[in-house]
Amino acid sequence: MKYNSKAVRLSDVIVRDIWEGRFDGAKYLPGEDVLAREYEVSRTTIRRVLDILNREGVLIKEPNRGSLINPDLKSRLSVEELSAGTLPPEKITLGAVWAGFPDAMTIGISDGIKAYAAEAGIGFHLFQNVEGHAKVLEELAHVNELAVSGIVVLPYNFDGYAEALRKLAARDFPLVCVDRPVKGLELSCIEVDNAGGVYRAVVKMLVEFRRPVYYLGAEPENDTQRLRYEGYCRAMNDGGFDREVEKCTCFYPSTDNRPEFWPVEKKQEPPYRAALEFLRRVERPVSIMAMNDYVARGIYRAAEELKLKIGRDVMVFGFDDLPLASCLECPLSSVRQPRREIGYEAAKLLHERIMGKVSRPVTKCLPVELIERESSRLADKR
Repeated sequence: MKYNSKAVRLSDVIVRDIWEGRFDGAKYLPGEDVLAREYEVSRTTIRRVLDILNREGVLIKEPNRGSLINPDLKSRLSVEELSAGTLPPEKITLGAVWAGFPDAMTIGISDGIKAYAAEAGIGFHLFQNVEGHAKVLEELAHVNELAVSGIVVLPYNFDGYAEALRKLAARDFPLVCVDRPVKGLELSCIEVDNAGGVYRAVVKMLVEFRRPVYYLGAEPENDTQRLRYEGYCRAMNDGGFDREVEKCTCFYPSTDNRPEFWPVEKKQEPPYRAALEFLRRVERPVSIMAMNDYVARGIYRAAEELKLKIGRDVMVFGFDDLPLASCLECPLSSVRQPRREIGYEAAKLLHERIMGKVSRPVTKCLPVELIERESSRLADKR
């Protein structure tokens, strides 16, 4: 079947559901009204689906009785075989759903999912929208029409995500979150050690320069941002600078949820302006823990404008280890997170969930790595 219409995609989903035993024990499919409710589509779409499945021989239309499930199709695999994990690999397709412009993070995650899918001999579809959240929320609300067996999702702290994922979880639809959990929901999630990564970076600078480290980042609105700031606070506390934390914290309004700030040139504006204001008033030399590498790039821009030198007047540690980190004139120290591994582990966990090998929510926290470069080293130690 070619994926050229909603009805064709949904017909593939229903075929898979028949294979997986969703209608086991029934000779006939439920009525049009019931199917429309269960798959959250119109009756018109259901009629088109039934026509397709009748033509394909999946169903046998019986006048005045309904659509008989072809017994030959149902007998190909027993329910016991399905639960044992013998469903043909080509019948399983993983989906990844998220909003935002492609960047190092989402591309790395996508590559990891793709790598696992290739190893396991299963399919993979990416559903990414650069315009905003509406399309993504629509896809989550009508996930049965995506012709996927489960989804990897990057959730935002934005109206609609928690409710959409709650409904999917209530239906026992296989899903795994990446980067951050969803507050109030017990869902499987692949994260990295955000707090530990920042903690190690801040301690490095505290020991190296024997002065407080400042934190520059967005006001926390999701778990990733919150954990990074928490790691900073703990490092300052353990370094004996607990009374300096409030004074050394520089927040700017978060723009993570706002599509107008997703293009890279817009993404860097808020941290750049915050860094410019901060560097104008702070005593130098100064050490700064940046929430991520985009924030660090904003610090570099501000320092250049103020004729300050990174690695002398301003010491900086970033987070993510984006490609830009090693390309800057003064290479940026950064906490490297395993983007590809996040995707690979998410796909593996999702596949296990689809095959019934995992029956409860699982959270995996992957380790990070400190990559030290010139931005956080004294000149005489380079």
